[in-house]
Amino acid sequence: MSRACLDAGVISLYYQKDPPKDILDLMRKIKAGKILATVPNVVLVEVFKHLCVAGGKDYAAGSIRSFKHKISPQLMHLTPELILDAGLLKCQFRTKLSYNDSIVIATALKEKATLHTTEKNFPKIRNLKIFTYDF
Repeated sequence: MSRACLDAGVISLYYQKDPPKDILDLMRKIKAGKILATVPNVVLVEVFKHLCVAGGKDYAAGSIRSFKHKISPQLMHLTPELILDAGLLKCQFRTKLSYNDSIVIATALKEKATLHTTEKNFPKIRNLKIFTYDF
């Protein structure tokens, strides 16, 4: 089974009107158990913000609940090790990565998962596999 680490952009687009076909296909594979999805739980704060702006707080809350129950990703807590790894990435790439980007990259590396993202300008990071979605 392949592993995927999802960033906020991918999850947010899934819950927007007319999500890209590639993202719909990804979520179908996750639901079918063909892909194991991992999400750092702190990333859901960013997802909530995007969905709240787009559709209001009730829509955002319902979407987060739906994601947790219907998609059933493995939600990752910030462990001391993950905090150090993400902090180092943020330090090394301080002008290129947001805090959430640093966390999601550290998670993808730890889980040996492909990072699924909408970001197009990530720096080259050793052992990081990226799948980028256009929208």
